[in-house]
Amino acid sequence: MLQVLTGSAKGKKLKVPKGTPVRPTTSRVRTSIFDTLGSLAGLNILDIFSGAGGLGIEALSRGAERATFVEINPRVMRALKENISNCGFGDRVELICSHYKEALGNLKNKGDEYDLIFVDPPYFLYEELTVNDLILAVSPLLCGGGTVVVKHDYKFDTPPEGFVKSTRPFGQTHVSYFHRGEG
Repeated sequence: MLQVLTGSAKGKKLKVPKGTPVRPTTSRVRTSIFDTLGSLAGLNILDIFSGAGGLGIEALSRGAERATFVEINPRVMRALKENISNCGFGDRVELICSHYKEALGNLKNKGDEYDLIFVDPPYFLYEELTVNDLILAVSPLLCGGGTVVVKHDYKFDTPPEGFVKSTRPFGQTHVSYFHRGEG
């Protein structure tokens, strides 16, 4: 069962539609991510490959100001809308139901910037792309001093130019934090 871990929506259950490829981040991994990130007060969040919204909703519950969710699957998007509504965050979110590349292009054209970007793609996408490809795709939307958090299933060493990386392994899952900076 997926639920909000702490903050204003602590304990709220999040629906995950059965029969979809949604792979929610476990509570152990989410706890580690948010303990590592620290205070989210006032931040603007982008959650691409949102699924049921576990990461973005947790960020809102912990004080993030706003969140934009990108999810391609309309059935999953309906569950995401319901989860956001049940947690009382409807007035603090933007929902985008489209392919991530189209969504990123539209957000860039609008001039949107984010303090924190969550990238948790379906692992089959790594057959075509690398973690660095995804970082470079979202980097035009990352404000100075911002962080990109990526969940991935393989180990790598060299981050894209201009980013400093740290990684925490959780069995076959790795969570990497990319901070703009010298590197």
